[in-house]
Amino acid sequence: MNKLRIAVYAICKDEEQFVKRFMAPLGEADLVIVADTGSSDNTVQMLRDEGAIVHQIKMSPWRFDTPRNVSLSFVPEDIDVCVCI
Repeated sequence: MNKLRIAVYAICKDEEQFVKRFMAPLGEADLVIVADTGSSDNTVQMLRDEGAIVHQIKMSPWRFDTPRNVSLSFVPEDIDVCVCI
């Protein structure tokens, strides 16, 4: 039986108060990929400490759709299911 490879991807900025709650239910995902759009708090390090792969990107002017699409580009091609949160 082949197991599907699952990736969760998201964007964030200055969300340190939510990192643990965000990561807690994602333990069964093969990858958690986050595009940080310029956090000035401890979000990036906290996500990495919880096992997420974090890419730091800059978006100017900031729009929701552009960073979300960039975050999808970080998902490897061998992933079977992508979930955007």
